[in-house]
Amino acid sequence: MKDYGFNYVVFGYANDFYTIPYDDVNHLDNAVYLCKPIDSDNKLLTFLYKTHFSGLLNKRIDMPFKSIWNPMMFRRQFATKRPICFVFFIRRCYLIKYGLLDYLKKKYPDAKFVCHYQDLVARCPDVPVEEIKRRFDLVLSFDQQDAKEYGLEYYPLVYSDYKVPENADIKPSDVFFVGKAKDRLDDIIDAFERLEASGLKCDFHITGVPQDKRRLTDKINYIDKMPYIENLQRIKATKCLLEVMQKGGHGYTLRACEAIMYNRKMLTNNPEVTKAPFYSAEAISVFNSAEDIDLDFVKSAKEFDYNYKEKLSPVHMLEYCGMRLSEGGKL
Repeated sequence: MKDYGFNYVVFGYANDFYTIPYDDVNHLDNAVYLCKPIDSDNKLLTFLYKTHFSGLLNKRIDMPFKSIWNPMMFRRQFATKRPICFVFFIRRCYLIKYGLLDYLKKKYPDAKFVCHYQDLVARCPDVPVEEIKRRFDLVLSFDQQDAKEYGLEYYPLVYSDYKVPENADIKPSDVFFVGKAKDRLDDIIDAFERLEASGLKCDFHITGVPQDKRRLTDKINYIDKMPYIENLQRIKATKCLLEVMQKGGHGYTLRACEAIMYNRKMLTNNPEVTKAPFYSAEAISVFNSAEDIDLDFVKSAKEFDYNYKEKLSPVHMLEYCGMRLSEGGKL
């Protein structure tokens, strides 16, 4: 890894949905991925922190003195002393309301700060995007349209080469889909009906659907959530992934990263994927509506090597941040 003169600290999450894509960071000497509530293994301190920040408790009364935890957020020491590049996932940026950024800037005056939007700006209201731009040296977005609209830098989602444990209980399928319904429930069900009617074995799991909106309940699994490891195991057991974009989404999603990493072909209603550097008409089939789905593409699907796995690594995202920040800070 080219470090550009920095050590790197990533304020991420403990959820497998994030720790697996960022796993490569854990193997670097000059970077650390922080995913616990605080940078400590002390169970009592962790319990006290969670209680202090409890949503239920703070809904009744906004608990004061949350800034006392700032010194506990990052406590590691790097073997080589360099300026630190702090990378915040957007969903961790609520901490700046309690002075974390000010604390880190005071303690590490030569540090640089990056925020990475891994969701649409409209879905991240905790801290206004203009404040994020003002407080951070570099702001990245995974969404191309958001990057243009809000004056951010586009950087696609990342993924690590992670070995998935086998699960013999999962049956093989032709097409796999899992995701929140959001504003795309009808599109998902239309795709299912088209695929299932052609005799293809579909493995569909949809979250966030009220009971009265659920259709084809004997064929589609409506769930509260799916462990991310199970998602990957189902990817390994299928021939083809289905991606249905949320309305207003641009660029490519984690589904494309998973297809690349696990050599799976993909159906998608995202026409912009044809501009992606990993795109191959042999591996990715684009449709506008369910009626346009190329059934022969699915029926003939087999493993495909995109020759792009290494380029997805979060190591390159850290290198990109270091390169941009070494050019002079704020854009």
